[in-house]
Amino acid sequence: MANTYTWDFPQLDAAPTEGSLSDVVKTIYYRLTATSDQTNSDGEPHMVSAYGTANLGDASGDSFTDFNSITKDQCKAWTLEVLEKTEAEMKTLVDEQLTALITPPVVGKVPSGW
Repeated sequence: MANTYTWDFPQLDAAPTEGSLSDVVKTIYYRLTATSDQTNSDGEPHMVSAYGTANLGDASGDSFTDFNSITKDQCKAWTLEVLEKTEAEMKTLVDEQLTALITPPVVGKVPSGW
């Protein structure tokens, strides 16, 4: 099973000002989506997502990035740092969800004679 991964950052919450800085990112909303090369009965690929927030601390003028210069790679790095996870660990989490979706460890059933 080969999975592909997509990081999305649908929203950044920013404080209008913090000290002498403006548009200071405080919260990153993230989504990591894993898409399998295996398809469901409708021919669509199996997909799962991990979604959450990463709350950043106080801004530092020494390492501050202007809001309009922030990249998706920076958001990913900041998110992983806050979550204290590596990208490989995050991919493992969604891989496990995808495996459970494709081959459920438990299925609901009733005996045929009922």
